[in-house]
Amino acid sequence: MRIIITSILISLILSCSDKKNKNDISEFDKVLGKENIETLDFLVSDFENDFLKKQYPNLDTENAYRQFLTELRDDKTENWKEISQKARHKFNSSDLRLEMYEFPDSVWVLKNSSFDKIESDSLPFLESPVPYIKSRFKYKNPDGTTEYTYSRGGGQIKITDNFDSIAKSELKRPRFNFIGSYLMAIKSVSKESEFLNEFYGIKNGAGIISPQLTAKVMLEKNVDLNNPIIRKIIVLEMAY
Repeated sequence: MRIIITSILISLILSCSDKKNKNDISEFDKVLGKENIETLDFLVSDFENDFLKKQYPNLDTENAYRQFLTELRDDKTENWKEISQKARHKFNSSDLRLEMYEFPDSVWVLKNSSFDKIESDSLPFLESPVPYIKSRFKYKNPDGTTEYTYSRGGGQIKITDNFDSIAKSELKRPRFNFIGSYLMAIKSVSKESEFLNEFYGIKNGAGIISPQLTAKVMLEKNVDLNNPIIRKIIVLEMAY
């Protein structure tokens, strides 16, 4: 009888513990999603136990983060070690990467705007007498249909440049994903602190932000470096 009662008590305790753990999941993690959080937890663990420990062996984790931000702010990164290749591969092959960044599925370098045309997004473009880049982005809608958007730009391209090489490079260049779950996760916690509120506003407007600027603002705002969300943002914004 005593054994049965003990078993019941253990079951109740474990049940309550499971419920508590579920309730403890932050809105940030919920919005980002289980698979992406598993990836992110791996990246944070690798950053703390590989990069930070090697870089600052005499500092605890909190102060190692602070020293990292300080050196980044002050542009004193010449002696930094590399993020592990295992972590790089993990991120580059993950869905998390595509929740943060988007990449074109097609790129053209046009000699001038006479070679261009209005596509399915029906957006007009300015006439240009010089070469420029045109990129196409592919999206899957919830109903299964496919949608395309286009961007045009490219800076100083000469008619004598290797257009194929420029197009291949542009296919690999990340743009910030304004409709991805990463930005939505930041939005979900934006009211939790002054920093997060300002950070969300800037990300929603500018997309990719200079890591040095982010480090500077974090130090000025004296963010809580023991906060798991802050640590996740630091790793993603400044290491990947």
